[in-house]
Amino acid sequence: MLVLLGALAPAMAGAQGNAPDEAQQPPIQARPGGPENAPRTTQEVPVTKGTRLVLTNNAGEVVVTSWDRDAVKVEASHSERESVDIQTAEQTLRIRSRATRGPSSLVDYRLTVPRWMPVNLSGSYLEAAIEGTSAEVTVETVHGNVRVVGGSGAVAVRTVMGTITVDKASGRVQATTVNEGIRLTNVTGDMSAETTNGDIVIQNAQTSNLEASTVNGDLTFNGTVRDGGAYRLTTHSGDIRLGLGGAANATVFVRTFQGDFSADFPIQLPEGQSRDSGSKRFNFTLGSGSARIEVQSFNGDIHVARGAVLTPEERREQRRRGRAPDAPPVPPAAPAPRGTPVPKPPPPPLEPAYNSAHAHLGHAAPRVRP
Repeated sequence: MLVLLGALAPAMAGAQGNAPDEAQQPPIQARPGGPENAPRTTQEVPVTKGTRLVLTNNAGEVVVTSWDRDAVKVEASHSERESVDIQTAEQTLRIRSRATRGPSSLVDYRLTVPRWMPVNLSGSYLEAAIEGTSAEVTVETVHGNVRVVGGSGAVAVRTVMGTITVDKASGRVQATTVNEGIRLTNVTGDMSAETTNGDIVIQNAQTSNLEASTVNGDLTFNGTVRDGGAYRLTTHSGDIRLGLGGAANATVFVRTFQGDFSADFPIQLPEGQSRDSGSKRFNFTLGSGSARIEVQSFNGDIHVARGAVLTPEERREQRRRGRAPDAPPVPPAAPAPRGTPVPKPPPPPLEPAYNSAHAHLGHAAPRVRP
Protein backbone atom coordinates (compact mmCIF):
# COMPACT_ATOMS: atom_id res chain seq x y z
CA MET A 1 0.00 0.00 0.00
CA LEU A 2 2.84 2.38 0.82
CA VAL A 3 4.48 1.62 -2.51
CA LEU A 4 1.23 2.35 -4.36
CA LEU A 5 0.76 5.70 -2.59
CA GLY A 6 4.34 6.64 -3.31
CA ALA A 7 3.79 5.95 -7.01
CA LEU A 8 0.55 7.90 -7.14
CA ALA A 9 1.90 11.00 -5.40
CA PRO A 10 4.18 12.17 -8.29
CA ALA A 11 1.40 11.49 -10.80
CA MET A 12 -1.09 13.55 -8.80
CA ALA A 13 1.43 16.34 -8.41
CA GLY A 14 2.08 16.30 -12.15
CA ALA A 15 -1.64 16.44 -12.89
CA GLN A 16 -2.06 19.44 -10.58
CA GLY A 17 0.91 21.16 -12.17
CA ASN A 18 -0.58 20.75 -15.65
CA ALA A 19 -3.97 22.24 -14.61
CA PRO A 20 -4.46 25.69 -16.12
CA ASP A 21 -4.12 28.61 -13.72
CA GLU A 22 -7.32 30.59 -14.26
CA ALA A 23 -5.95 33.57 -12.32
CA GLN A 24 -3.12 33.99 -14.84
CA GLN A 25 -5.29 33.78 -17.95
CA PRO A 26 -5.88 37.08 -19.75
CA PRO A 27 -9.47 38.37 -19.61
CA ILE A 28 -11.72 37.72 -22.58
CA GLN A 29 -12.42 40.96 -24.42
CA ALA A 30 -16.13 41.81 -24.58
CA ARG A 31 -17.57 44.04 -27.30
CA PRO A 32 -20.71 46.17 -27.20
CA GLY A 33 -23.72 45.27 -29.30
CA GLY A 34 -25.99 42.32 -30.00
CA PRO A 35 -26.30 39.74 -32.75
CA GLU A 36 -25.47 41.15 -36.17
CA ASN A 37 -28.22 39.14 -37.89
CA ALA A 38 -31.06 40.44 -35.67
CA PRO A 39 -34.16 41.53 -37.64
CA ARG A 40 -34.31 45.26 -38.27
CA THR A 41 -37.07 47.72 -39.08
CA THR A 42 -36.22 50.96 -40.88
CA GLN A 43 -38.84 53.53 -41.84
CA GLU A 44 -38.97 57.29 -42.43
CA VAL A 45 -42.20 59.14 -41.65
CA PRO A 46 -42.89 62.75 -42.73
CA VAL A 47 -44.34 64.97 -39.98
CA THR A 48 -45.70 68.49 -39.68
CA LYS A 49 -44.82 71.04 -37.01
CA GLY A 50 -46.91 70.57 -33.91
CA THR A 51 -46.62 66.77 -33.99
CA ARG A 52 -45.21 65.07 -30.90
CA LEU A 53 -43.43 61.72 -30.62
CA VAL A 54 -44.76 59.13 -28.16
CA LEU A 55 -42.79 55.88 -27.88
CA THR A 56 -43.65 52.98 -25.58
CA ASN A 57 -41.01 50.28 -25.17
CA ASN A 58 -41.21 47.63 -22.46
CA ALA A 59 -37.49 46.81 -22.56
CA GLY A 60 -34.52 48.04 -24.53
CA GLU A 61 -32.43 51.03 -25.40
CA VAL A 62 -33.74 54.18 -27.08
CA VAL A 63 -31.32 56.70 -28.61
CA VAL A 64 -32.84 59.91 -29.97
CA THR A 65 -30.90 62.43 -32.07
CA SER A 66 -32.14 65.40 -34.07
CA TRP A 67 -31.85 66.94 -37.53
CA ASP A 68 -33.33 69.87 -39.48
CA ARG A 69 -35.74 67.81 -41.60
CA ASP A 70 -39.50 67.51 -40.99
CA ALA A 71 -39.37 63.74 -40.80
CA VAL A 72 -38.79 61.00 -38.23
CA LYS A 73 -36.43 58.16 -39.06
CA VAL A 74 -37.10 54.97 -37.11
CA GLU A 75 -34.49 52.22 -36.87
CA ALA A 76 -35.32 49.26 -34.64
CA SER A 77 -33.53 46.02 -33.79
CA HIS A 78 -35.75 43.21 -32.45
CA SER A 79 -36.48 39.49 -32.42
CA GLU A 80 -38.25 37.58 -35.18
CA ARG A 81 -41.55 37.47 -33.29
CA GLU A 82 -41.57 41.26 -32.80
CA SER A 83 -42.88 43.93 -35.14
CA VAL A 84 -42.79 47.72 -34.87
CA ASP A 85 -46.06 49.61 -35.19
CA ILE A 86 -45.87 53.27 -36.32
CA GLN A 87 -49.04 55.34 -36.49
CA THR A 88 -49.84 59.04 -36.87
CA ALA A 89 -53.08 60.49 -35.52
CA GLU A 90 -54.18 63.74 -33.85
CA GLN A 91 -50.72 65.33 -34.22
CA THR A 92 -49.09 62.41 -32.41
CA LEU A 93 -46.62 59.95 -33.91
CA ARG A 94 -46.92 56.74 -31.86
CA ILE A 95 -44.30 54.01 -31.94
CA ARG A 96 -44.66 50.68 -30.15
CA SER A 97 -43.66 47.06 -30.58
CA ARG A 98 -46.04 44.13 -30.87
CA ALA A 99 -45.28 40.44 -30.32
CA THR A 100 -46.86 37.79 -32.52
CA ARG A 101 -46.87 35.41 -29.54
CA GLY A 102 -45.99 35.68 -25.88
CA PRO A 103 -44.95 38.83 -24.04
CA SER A 104 -43.03 41.63 -25.73
CA SER A 105 -39.27 41.18 -25.65
CA LEU A 106 -36.33 43.55 -25.97
CA VAL A 107 -36.35 46.15 -28.76
CA ASP A 108 -33.59 48.71 -29.38
CA TYR A 109 -34.46 51.96 -31.18
CA ARG A 110 -32.47 54.66 -32.90
CA LEU A 111 -34.66 57.64 -33.75
CA THR A 112 -33.84 60.82 -35.63
CA VAL A 113 -36.41 63.56 -35.09
CA PRO A 114 -36.86 67.24 -36.01
CA ARG A 115 -35.33 69.60 -33.46
CA TRP A 116 -38.74 71.17 -32.82
CA MET A 117 -40.47 67.87 -31.97
CA PRO A 118 -41.47 67.12 -28.35
CA VAL A 119 -40.37 63.65 -27.23
CA ASN A 120 -42.18 61.35 -24.80
CA LEU A 121 -40.61 57.97 -23.92
CA SER A 122 -41.90 55.36 -21.46
CA GLY A 123 -41.19 51.76 -20.50
CA SER A 124 -40.33 49.42 -17.66
CA TYR A 125 -36.76 48.40 -18.58
CA LEU A 126 -35.81 51.40 -20.65
CA GLU A 127 -32.40 53.00 -21.17
CA ALA A 128 -32.79 56.40 -22.84
CA ALA A 129 -30.43 58.97 -24.37
CA ILE A 130 -31.83 62.12 -26.01
CA GLU A 131 -29.62 64.76 -27.59
CA GLY A 132 -30.12 67.87 -29.68
CA THR A 133 -33.83 68.53 -29.29
CA SER A 134 -35.03 72.06 -28.55
CA ALA A 135 -38.53 71.02 -27.44
CA GLU A 136 -40.16 69.37 -24.44
CA VAL A 137 -38.79 66.05 -23.18
CA THR A 138 -40.57 63.50 -20.97
CA VAL A 139 -39.08 60.15 -19.94
CA GLU A 140 -40.60 57.63 -17.52
CA THR A 141 -38.97 54.30 -16.73
CA VAL A 142 -38.54 51.88 -13.83
CA HIS A 143 -35.16 50.24 -14.50
CA GLY A 144 -32.77 52.30 -16.60
CA ASN A 145 -30.49 55.30 -16.83
CA VAL A 146 -31.62 58.47 -18.61
CA ARG A 147 -29.41 61.08 -20.26
CA VAL A 148 -30.79 64.26 -21.82
CA VAL A 149 -28.72 66.89 -23.65
CA GLY A 150 -30.86 69.83 -24.66
CA GLY A 151 -34.58 70.18 -24.20
CA SER A 152 -36.60 73.35 -23.74
CA GLY A 153 -39.83 74.44 -22.11
CA ALA A 154 -40.28 71.42 -19.83
CA VAL A 155 -37.90 68.51 -19.20
CA ALA A 156 -39.31 65.82 -16.88
CA VAL A 157 -37.38 62.61 -16.16
CA ARG A 158 -38.56 59.91 -13.75
CA THR A 159 -36.95 56.58 -12.96
CA VAL A 160 -36.67 54.24 -9.99
CA MET A 161 -33.47 52.24 -10.54
CA GLY A 162 -31.38 54.53 -12.69
CA THR A 163 -29.17 57.60 -12.81
CA ILE A 164 -30.36 60.87 -14.36
CA THR A 165 -28.13 63.26 -16.29
CA VAL A 166 -29.46 66.49 -17.79
CA ASP A 167 -27.22 68.97 -19.62
CA LYS A 168 -27.91 72.25 -21.45
CA ALA A 169 -31.66 72.21 -20.84
CA SER A 170 -33.76 75.33 -20.37
CA GLY A 171 -37.18 75.98 -18.92
CA ARG A 172 -38.59 73.81 -16.15
CA VAL A 173 -36.44 70.76 -15.26
CA GLN A 174 -37.74 67.99 -13.01
CA ALA A 175 -35.58 64.95 -12.20
CA THR A 176 -36.81 62.19 -9.89
CA THR A 177 -35.23 58.84 -9.07
CA VAL A 178 -35.06 56.54 -6.04
CA ASN A 179 -31.91 54.44 -5.89
CA GLU A 180 -29.38 56.40 -7.95
CA GLY A 181 -27.96 59.90 -8.33
CA ILE A 182 -28.88 63.01 -10.30
CA ARG A 183 -26.56 65.36 -12.18
CA LEU A 184 -27.78 68.67 -13.68
CA THR A 185 -25.25 70.77 -15.59
CA ASN A 186 -25.53 74.01 -17.56
CA VAL A 187 -29.28 74.15 -16.92
CA THR A 188 -31.23 77.41 -17.14
CA GLY A 189 -34.61 77.76 -15.45
CA ASP A 190 -36.50 76.35 -12.48
CA MET A 191 -35.10 73.06 -11.18
CA SER A 192 -36.40 70.22 -9.03
CA ALA A 193 -34.19 67.21 -8.18
CA GLU A 194 -35.24 64.45 -5.80
CA THR A 195 -33.79 61.05 -4.93
CA THR A 196 -33.70 58.70 -1.95
CA ASN A 197 -30.39 56.84 -2.21
CA GLY A 198 -28.02 58.91 -4.29
CA ASP A 199 -26.01 62.10 -4.65
CA ILE A 200 -27.23 65.25 -6.37
CA VAL A 201 -24.77 67.45 -8.26
CA ILE A 202 -25.89 70.76 -9.79
CA GLN A 203 -23.21 72.54 -11.80
CA ASN A 204 -23.25 75.93 -13.54
CA ALA A 205 -26.92 76.47 -12.77
CA GLN A 206 -28.78 79.59 -13.88
CA THR A 207 -31.92 79.50 -11.79
CA SER A 208 -34.16 81.57 -9.53
CA ASN A 209 -36.00 78.57 -8.09
CA LEU A 210 -34.32 75.37 -6.90
CA GLU A 211 -35.60 72.44 -4.84
CA ALA A 212 -33.09 69.61 -4.29
CA SER A 213 -33.48 66.82 -1.75
CA THR A 214 -32.04 63.39 -1.00
CA VAL A 215 -32.18 61.04 1.99
CA ASN A 216 -28.92 59.09 1.78
CA GLY A 217 -26.58 61.18 -0.33
CA ASP A 218 -24.54 64.37 -0.70
CA LEU A 219 -25.66 67.62 -2.31
CA THR A 220 -23.38 69.91 -4.35
CA PHE A 221 -24.54 73.21 -5.85
CA ASN A 222 -22.57 75.64 -7.98
CA GLY A 223 -24.46 78.31 -9.82
CA THR A 224 -25.75 81.87 -10.03
CA VAL A 225 -27.81 82.99 -7.04
CA ARG A 226 -30.22 85.60 -8.34
CA ASP A 227 -31.78 88.44 -6.37
CA GLY A 228 -35.21 87.41 -5.11
CA GLY A 229 -34.57 83.73 -5.85
CA ALA A 230 -35.53 80.79 -3.63
CA TYR A 231 -33.17 77.85 -3.10
CA ARG A 232 -33.71 74.84 -0.83
CA LEU A 233 -31.20 72.00 -0.40
CA THR A 234 -32.02 69.16 2.02
CA THR A 235 -30.42 65.83 2.91
CA HIS A 236 -30.82 63.47 5.83
CA SER A 237 -27.57 61.51 5.85
CA GLY A 238 -25.11 63.41 3.68
CA ASP A 239 -23.05 66.56 3.28
CA ILE A 240 -24.07 69.78 1.57
CA ARG A 241 -21.56 71.91 -0.34
CA LEU A 242 -22.98 75.23 -1.48
CA GLY A 243 -21.18 77.55 -3.90
CA LEU A 244 -22.80 81.00 -3.92
CA GLY A 245 -21.26 82.02 -7.23
CA GLY A 246 -20.26 85.44 -5.87
CA ALA A 247 -23.82 86.26 -4.79
CA ALA A 248 -24.00 89.77 -3.33
CA ASN A 249 -27.53 89.68 -1.88
CA ALA A 250 -28.62 86.51 -0.10
CA THR A 251 -29.91 85.34 3.26
CA VAL A 252 -28.62 81.85 4.10
CA PHE A 253 -30.49 79.69 6.62
CA VAL A 254 -28.41 76.83 8.05
CA ARG A 255 -29.66 73.87 10.04
CA THR A 256 -27.89 70.68 11.07
CA PHE A 257 -28.22 68.36 14.05
CA GLN A 258 -25.17 66.07 13.96
CA GLY A 259 -22.86 67.83 11.51
CA ASP A 260 -20.22 70.54 11.31
CA PHE A 261 -20.46 73.89 9.54
CA SER A 262 -17.67 75.64 7.67
CA ALA A 263 -17.25 78.54 5.25
CA ASP A 264 -14.43 80.08 3.23
CA PHE A 265 -15.19 83.51 4.72
CA PRO A 266 -15.40 84.57 8.39
CA ILE A 267 -18.75 84.05 10.13
CA GLN A 268 -19.43 84.67 13.82
CA LEU A 269 -21.77 81.97 15.12
CA PRO A 270 -24.43 82.71 17.75
CA GLU A 271 -23.55 82.26 21.40
CA GLY A 272 -23.49 78.60 22.37
CA GLN A 273 -22.97 77.33 18.81
CA SER A 274 -19.61 76.37 17.37
CA ARG A 275 -18.26 74.41 14.45
CA ASP A 276 -18.58 71.05 16.21
CA SER A 277 -21.31 71.77 18.77
CA GLY A 278 -23.78 69.35 17.17
CA SER A 279 -27.16 70.98 16.68
CA LYS A 280 -26.90 74.34 14.89
CA ARG A 281 -29.60 76.66 13.63
CA PHE A 282 -28.77 80.16 12.44
CA ASN A 283 -28.83 82.49 9.46
CA PHE A 284 -26.62 85.19 8.02
CA THR A 285 -27.13 87.86 5.38
CA LEU A 286 -25.03 89.08 2.49
CA GLY A 287 -25.88 92.53 1.11
CA SER A 288 -29.61 93.16 1.00
CA GLY A 289 -30.37 89.46 1.53
CA SER A 290 -33.05 89.36 -1.18
CA ALA A 291 -32.33 85.75 -2.23
CA ARG A 292 -33.43 83.08 0.24
CA ILE A 293 -31.24 79.98 0.60
CA GLU A 294 -32.06 77.11 2.95
CA VAL A 295 -29.52 74.33 3.58
CA GLN A 296 -30.46 71.52 5.93
CA SER A 297 -28.61 68.31 6.78
CA PHE A 298 -29.60 66.15 9.72
CA ASN A 299 -26.48 63.98 9.98
CA GLY A 300 -23.99 65.64 7.64
CA ASP A 301 -21.65 68.61 7.30
CA ILE A 302 -22.44 71.89 5.56
CA HIS A 303 -19.84 73.96 3.71
CA VAL A 304 -20.55 77.35 2.14
CA ALA A 305 -18.24 79.20 -0.27
CA ARG A 306 -18.57 82.63 -1.82
CA GLY A 307 -17.36 81.28 -5.15
CA ALA A 308 -17.55 77.63 -6.21
CA VAL A 309 -17.15 74.39 -4.31
CA LEU A 310 -15.57 71.18 -5.54
CA THR A 311 -17.71 68.44 -7.03
CA PRO A 312 -17.37 64.90 -5.60
CA GLU A 313 -15.11 63.96 -8.52
CA GLU A 314 -12.86 66.97 -7.92
CA ARG A 315 -12.72 66.24 -4.19
CA ARG A 316 -11.65 62.65 -4.84
CA GLU A 317 -8.93 63.93 -7.16
CA GLN A 318 -7.78 66.39 -4.47
CA ARG A 319 -7.56 63.59 -1.92
CA ARG A 320 -5.70 61.41 -4.40
CA ARG A 321 -3.14 64.17 -4.80
CA GLY A 322 -2.84 64.56 -1.05
CA ARG A 323 -4.58 67.94 -0.71
CA ALA A 324 -7.52 68.79 1.49
CA PRO A 325 -10.84 69.22 -0.36
CA ASP A 326 -11.51 72.78 -1.56
CA ALA A 327 -7.96 73.80 -0.70
CA PRO A 328 -6.12 75.78 -3.41
CA PRO A 329 -3.09 74.07 -4.92
CA VAL A 330 0.13 74.93 -3.15
CA PRO A 331 3.08 75.54 -5.53
CA PRO A 332 6.31 73.77 -4.57
CA ALA A 333 8.87 75.95 -2.79
CA ALA A 334 12.19 76.64 -4.51
CA PRO A 335 15.09 74.81 -2.86
CA ALA A 336 17.28 77.03 -0.68
CA PRO A 337 21.03 77.22 -1.38
CA ARG A 338 23.23 74.99 0.72
CA GLY A 339 24.25 76.50 4.01
CA THR A 340 21.31 78.93 4.16
CA PRO A 341 19.75 78.98 7.65
CA VAL A 342 16.06 78.13 7.70
CA PRO A 343 14.12 80.81 9.63
CA LYS A 344 11.30 79.83 11.93
CA PRO A 345 7.85 80.62 10.53
CA PRO A 346 5.98 83.45 12.29
CA PRO A 347 2.89 82.57 14.32
CA PRO A 348 -0.38 82.70 12.35
CA PRO A 349 -2.23 86.03 12.65
CA LEU A 350 -5.45 86.27 14.57
CA GLU A 351 -8.45 86.17 12.25
CA PRO A 352 -10.94 89.05 12.65
CA ALA A 353 -14.54 88.36 13.54
CA TYR A 354 -17.27 88.82 10.96
CA ASN A 355 -18.78 92.20 11.88
CA SER A 356 -21.14 92.78 8.95
CA ALA A 357 -24.02 95.05 9.80
CA HIS A 358 -26.34 92.47 8.24
CA ALA A 359 -25.14 89.44 10.23
CA HIS A 360 -27.98 88.18 12.45
CA LEU A 361 -25.82 85.78 14.40
CA GLY A 362 -25.96 86.90 18.01
CA HIS A 363 -23.02 87.69 20.29
CA ALA A 364 -19.36 86.97 19.86
CA ALA A 365 -18.44 83.30 19.85
CA PRO A 366 -15.68 81.14 18.37
CA ARG A 367 -15.83 81.72 14.61
CA VAL A 368 -16.11 78.96 12.05
CA ARG A 369 -12.93 78.09 10.27
CA PRO A 370 -13.09 76.98 6.66
